[in-house]
Amino acid sequence: MKFRSKSLYFKVYGHYALWTDISSKGGGEKHTYSVPTRQGLHGIADSLYFKPTFVNVIDEVKVINPIQTDTKGIRAMVGKGKTDLNYVTYLSDPCYYVKYHFEWNESRQDLDYDRNQKKHEAIAERSIKKGGRRDVFLGTRECVANVEAVTEDEYEQVESFYQNQTLSFGVTFHSFKYPPSPGEPLVACFTNTVMEDGVITFKNQDECEVQNELSDYEFKYPKKIKSVEDEFDELEE
Repeated sequence: MKFRSKSLYFKVYGHYALWTDISSKGGGEKHTYSVPTRQGLHGIADSLYFKPTFVNVIDEVKVINPIQTDTKGIRAMVGKGKTDLNYVTYLSDPCYYVKYHFEWNESRQDLDYDRNQKKHEAIAERSIKKGGRRDVFLGTRECVANVEAVTEDEYEQVESFYQNQTLSFGVTFHSFKYPPSPGEPLVACFTNTVMEDGVITFKNQDECEVQNELSDYEFKYPKKIKSVEDEFDELEE
């Protein structure tokens, strides 16, 4: 049976969010999806706590506030000291409750010594309470976010603005499927996204209806990582 950690929960919110619609990525004028992508939330979970030993997996997101957009004119550099005005459509006053877990990274058997479930869970919970180990953004860097820890009961009891409603957002970007070894293709996954009672339950990547191979993906393994025992001991000091 595949290893799975216990469920972890956090609240993330900010003034603006930009979950960039793929169709608007080609030009300077970007438009947001109405709801976060799994990839965007995965980036937040990694900012809270991540090591190559495991992979964070987003299970659900609960959309708390009503979906509202705000279009702003952004001055952008276009070369030779010139600027141009682009219009970017953000979500305003976004707030989400997120449920996720982590699984061992099966492509990194060399890190088998670092697989201590209880200590990784404890460090993740402490990192969430502190607001993360790295800066947290809602989609893009200009959309700075705040993170707070929530309990399972708080997650279950909080009500979404979209309680008792079913909304379909059509086929949207889901996540990137990163190759287990260098030289293999990066795959972009798309799926039909549906929100029930304010909750989007994310599919596994293999269940996504559309999967596009993008290009060969190059990366390097880190030479050395700090063991979870050392990290845990430092937190105890």
